[in-house]
Amino acid sequence: MAAGVEARGISYRDASGELLLGDLTLRIDAGAYAVVFGENGAGKSTFTYLLNGLIPHFFGGDLKGELRLNGLDPRRLGPAELFHRVGLVFQNTDAQLFGSTVEADLAFGLRNLGLAPAPASARIALAARALGIEPLLSRSPEALSGGERRLAAIASVLVLEPDILVLDEPFADLDWVFRGRVERLLCELHRQGRTVIVLEHREGGFLEDAEALLIFEKGSCTFSGSAREARRRLLQKGLLPVYPPRPPGRGAAGVPFFSAEGLRVDLGGATILSSVSVALRPGEVVALVGRNGAGKSSLIRVLAGIARPTEGRVQMDGQDLFRLSPRERARKLGVCFQNPNDQFFKATVREELEVGFRLRGKGSLTASSAAVCWPGIERILERSPYRLSEGEKKQAAIAAVLAAEPAVLLLDEPTVSQDARGKQALAGRLGELARRGVAVLVATHDLSFAAAVAHRAILLEGGKIRAEGTVEEIAGKRSSDPAGEGAGVPVRPTPRPAEGGVHPFAGLALLAAGLTAILSAREPFTQVGVAAWAATLLLFGTGSPAKGIALLRRSAGVLLLTAAGGLLFFGLAETGVLLLRLLGLLSVSAACLGSLSAEALAAALQKLCVPEGVGFLLTAGSRYVPRIESALRAIRDAQRARGIDLRFRLRNLGRLTALFVPLLIQGLRLADELALAMEARGVSSSRRRPPVLPRFRLRDGLLLAGGLLFLSALIGREMLAGG
Repeated sequence: MAAGVEARGISYRDASGELLLGDLTLRIDAGAYAVVFGENGAGKSTFTYLLNGLIPHFFGGDLKGELRLNGLDPRRLGPAELFHRVGLVFQNTDAQLFGSTVEADLAFGLRNLGLAPAPASARIALAARALGIEPLLSRSPEALSGGERRLAAIASVLVLEPDILVLDEPFADLDWVFRGRVERLLCELHRQGRTVIVLEHREGGFLEDAEALLIFEKGSCTFSGSAREARRRLLQKGLLPVYPPRPPGRGAAGVPFFSAEGLRVDLGGATILSSVSVALRPGEVVALVGRNGAGKSSLIRVLAGIARPTEGRVQMDGQDLFRLSPRERARKLGVCFQNPNDQFFKATVREELEVGFRLRGKGSLTASSAAVCWPGIERILERSPYRLSEGEKKQAAIAAVLAAEPAVLLLDEPTVSQDARGKQALAGRLGELARRGVAVLVATHDLSFAAAVAHRAILLEGGKIRAEGTVEEIAGKRSSDPAGEGAGVPVRPTPRPAEGGVHPFAGLALLAAGLTAILSAREPFTQVGVAAWAATLLLFGTGSPAKGIALLRRSAGVLLLTAAGGLLFFGLAETGVLLLRLLGLLSVSAACLGSLSAEALAAALQKLCVPEGVGFLLTAGSRYVPRIESALRAIRDAQRARGIDLRFRLRNLGRLTALFVPLLIQGLRLADELALAMEARGVSSSRRRPPVLPRFRLRDGLLLAGGLLFLSALIGREMLAGG
């Protein structure tokens, strides 16, 4: 049989000179279903970047050896020619979704492929139906749960109909229903003759469907053979967890140390949680399970004191949780977020752990004291938490929380990206904490891990507690997939944005005029006039003021970066002038572009023959703003959860500048992820087709003429006043 993937003697050193792959030799037949296992750091994700040319074309470094994909050489072709032949679903879904809606994300690669609107819409509908995500098409990726984002990321690659589909941990974050959908989909793609390659840490039904098993160790493929006896071989290699005995619950019948009663949470007009009550006792480990979107992460945020409930109360050791200061809460309660990137705000792992040490009034952190928090963490103490592998990030995040020795520990999906060794270590650590009397709540989709560590389980469905009992009892009460395999499910039309927004050409023209006016304005009257013009346009001219106001609100992160940077490098007066000027620029931008999607803006810039680099920066920036807002919120929540008081008080103003460095680091990371995601989906393709622009209406012409006349009058008055 012909080779789908064939590697001979591949070695790769990254740009820093670190050897990530060494003498990698393997073969995967065309049309095969192969699964790849290996510990964290074995080179699995690096291997995937080879397959669509991201290595060496995007990441650089030194690549040696021979690699062929269906006879093609990725080193010669690169991602622009391979993105539709080799579809890559990243391990971190946050790095893959960047459109204004899920549908826009799915359409991005198809436009780069040069597909016309009609066949592109048909492919989007087909992919959405296959994964059961039709209701998500009109939603923003930021509004989705972790599992929903995973399905959207898979769909964004599935629409390209690649010959080779590569998925890095596709079952992470997925509940039992979504997992079943993906397993059935991959099996069907294999039956259709596609080459399917899955990288995983866990076992499941996909192992029964797969034909080939590959095992990676230290950058090499040490086993390649049939997947028929995969479980036995994986156990021999220590690649499936063998959990230690679960310690008995010390306080299952005792008085709860931590409790929540009658919780209700409303968000965006919808009720996320309703009548939820939870009690945790010392020495008890409780698993919180439920479907994606059931409200588990929202409940964790409320129990951690990060988000206030609409109704209900949370008590810890007899005290109202929300009456305690962040420092008082953090001394007793620790929380580890679902995405470890949301938890870091220090430059090194050592500094992350030292936050907890200082909270307990301890001395300096040593290698031995760090190892108590997490075995082996001492090896990465001096590294940046943002530069670790996904598994190492999760371990560093948990260790940083345990450094404060909390009496209550909340963990959100702690086994995601963890290999067998990491899961076993976590299970052992939770057992130790239970023996010491710590109360633990673990939100997880990994029921085998939950059964190994939890004394009881809570099933959350639709924002309500449906059942409580052992993990085995709860597993029998899980809801099934009402869509089954998706056959016969009608494809619902995607809701379209309401008409009335400004035309992209009119918005860009008004933006250019507004920026010229505000940058050239010297008289206070002119500056106030431009501000009034922007406010009028924002509220009455675009037909979509809410979007413009939301864009302005999301710019808080940019303003904070500017304010903190100005205070660090300039004086107070200079910073004030800079902020006023920037606020004016952002207001004008929100007024002119707030009703436009990033996709419409990109289309208009292409029609105007704007240089590609300039157009990329502008459209990427519009995608970047909501991500920065999300990063700022995550950094703020992480610092508050770790005892740093960021409430708006005079004594806390100095601490607000501490948001600057982590926000800057997160901003650089997000920019890197955005560039990687767009490159992997063909942004450099020569076949790219711009989206169709709406018609230029009479209303757009009147709005443009009126706006330009008013600005011309303001500038003319200033010129006359100036002499």
